[in-house]
Amino acid sequence: MSHKRKGQLTVSGEWAKHLRSFFKRQFWKKERSVEKKMIKKEIKTSLKKYQE
Repeated sequence: MSHKRKGQLTVSGEWAKHLRSFFKRQFWKKERSVEKKMIKKEIKTSLKKYQE
């Protein structure tokens, strides 16, 4: 079962109890990297608009 909350960019899947700590770390690592990519993309598009 996947869960996506408001404000989160990625979806968390179903986690087995003995792997929850591992998957939580992986989930938040991916969440941070996706957020960084989105910010870089926004900056790049706003700079293009500004330069035109």
